[in-house]
Amino acid sequence: MTKPLLELKNLWGGYPPIPVFRDVSLTLQTGETVGLFGPNGHGKTTLLRTIAGLQDPWDGGVYFEGQRLNEEGAMRARTSAHVNYDLFRRRRIRAVDAVKAGLIYVMQGNLLFPEMTVEEVLAIAPVAAQGRPGVAEMRARLDDLFPRLAERKTSKIRYLSGGERQMVSIAVGLLAMPRLLMLDEPTLGLSPKLRRELSVAVHKIRETGVPLIVVDQNLEFLTSLVDRLILFDHGAITHELPAAEMPDHATLMRMMFGEGAA
Repeated sequence: MTKPLLELKNLWGGYPPIPVFRDVSLTLQTGETVGLFGPNGHGKTTLLRTIAGLQDPWDGGVYFEGQRLNEEGAMRARTSAHVNYDLFRRRRIRAVDAVKAGLIYVMQGNLLFPEMTVEEVLAIAPVAAQGRPGVAEMRARLDDLFPRLAERKTSKIRYLSGGERQMVSIAVGLLAMPRLLMLDEPTLGLSPKLRRELSVAVHKIRETGVPLIVVDQNLEFLTSLVDRLILFDHGAITHELPAAEMPDHATLMRMMFGEGAA
């Protein structure tokens, strides 16, 4: 039997002492695209950060291509409010291990080097590919995915619009040659024109066969993109909806927010 690309088993996490998500179990197959949709502040970003190794899971398992990425067992509680245990305790999951495996996370917020040009940022991005093949082909493909970046390649990141910086961020993720690419709010705060451009690019990425997990508040964008939509509320999965059974917008709103939601 083929192992899942990503498997979460009863995963818990948050910011000690406050849990943000709880008992999350999810399986993602190779080639599949999954969307996460739910209210802001309910744990979607924290879940992605934990999968990517930026935060330690409290309990449960993160498995990528059958290999466990985090330590077994529950994280012990801190015993003092006056000691920063993160300074000396061993990490329960490491971002470098996730990247080596090909699990690449594009954060919201466009965290790029402001004084570097687009071309310079894209030149250093393949370091994260860890020797995985196909970098040259992906670099050539970026001009088709993001034609706007070809026009802006000599511009410093600080002079780009928010949408253009988001395009650079996703391009950096692609040049890491991901086995799984996680996009966190890629269309957040963009103008309608740039939102359309980015939506087209993400659809093209999906067509290349790169598996995706996408968190976004644009429900129309998500439902047109994914094989499965995960509704996430108060730190837990409430529904999993395959594309073939996707209800209309009004029904989705009622499932998410109850009767009376438009």
